[in-house]
Amino acid sequence: MADGEMSKDEDKNRRAPQRGVFERPAGSGVWWVCYFDEHGRRHREKVGPKGLAQDVYRKRKNDIRESRFFPEDIRRREVLLADMIDDYLDRVKGKLRSYRECKRAGKNWKAALPGKTLRQIQPGDIERAVAKRAAEVSPATINRSLAFLKRVFNVAIADGCVEQNPVRKVKLFKENNARVRFLTAEEETTLFTKLEDTDQGMVLVALHTGFRQAEQFGLRWEHVDFATGIMTVPRSKSGETRRVPMNDIVRGVLRALPSRMKSAWVFPSATGETPLDARNYVSRVFQPALKEASVQGFRWHDLRHTFASRLVMAGVDLRTVQELMGHKTLVMTLRYAHLSASHQLDAVQRLVAQPSATRTATSDDAAKVVPLPTRATPEEDEEIKVGRGGIEPPTRRFSVCCSTD
Repeated sequence: MADGEMSKDEDKNRRAPQRGVFERPAGSGVWWVCYFDEHGRRHREKVGPKGLAQDVYRKRKNDIRESRFFPEDIRRREVLLADMIDDYLDRVKGKLRSYRECKRAGKNWKAALPGKTLRQIQPGDIERAVAKRAAEVSPATINRSLAFLKRVFNVAIADGCVEQNPVRKVKLFKENNARVRFLTAEEETTLFTKLEDTDQGMVLVALHTGFRQAEQFGLRWEHVDFATGIMTVPRSKSGETRRVPMNDIVRGVLRALPSRMKSAWVFPSATGETPLDARNYVSRVFQPALKEASVQGFRWHDLRHTFASRLVMAGVDLRTVQELMGHKTLVMTLRYAHLSASHQLDAVQRLVAQPSATRTATSDDAAKVVPLPTRATPEEDEEIKVGRGGIEPPTRRFSVCCSTD
């Protein structure tokens, strides 16, 4: 037999299923091990990939031969991350308002660390998984995902399934929560030409209430009071009840909605029995309209930013903006204090009309004082009036000092 060739017996043994290792259900890719200890008791463990199951089986047999087999330690140490995530999600279902986001994070971690047991996962494994996603999602999303995994490990520690939490050694990303993108008047006009009337109403409600996405799409008619002009969010992001006033535009949009007296939801799905799916609506309607209108770098949440921005630029004080936005602290509202370059220019331009004595100097001349505006004499008024064809002269004359710089 030539070198490198495998005998038929060796090939047969290699392809034959290893004793004590089996797949269940068949074709699922989930492998188990089955073995008997020194007392004849049978043990079965769900492991994961086939290769790992083979290694675990050999280790168990060696531990049994060497009298180092302790079932209680095995149950604590050989728990799959995927199983722990599923167990945690089952425990918090119906308790967490962010359950959907947790479920999504769990799915991502199971895909990033397949077949890994809790004890096998090291900080480096987590960092490498995070590095792959860094180019796809925002730092805030990564940090929320890490927070979820950290919580899963803390629960596992409390259950005695693992001794350490590797997420504690992973550095969080620096977040930039000061991002403010608001819709300009020109962008709004263009965007509305790409939306149907009903969809325009959806956007108008967001622009004139500052609703969070979940608050708007989950709004029920029982929480809309036309008599008082107040809409109530029973449980906002902060966990408290929030009341949002509606102006004439919002009132008009809501009164025209066909869902009145037909559905419990202000913005219902096609059946009317459930609320409109926000993610589906944004991806199906809102984002294509943004693309057609050439509005770049804009998200649905930025409609909320636009609401706050326009309030600030209209002269509304920050404390009132904080209350309308439902911010717990003024810190979140302060990011809207300085937004538009034209708005800032208008502010500093007001100084032009204020009388003041300004000291100016050039490289060649000593400092000069620009005199305050003075009232023209009657004779000067007459001269100016004649020179301008009878036009009434200005009430003030300004002496201008020009700099050579």
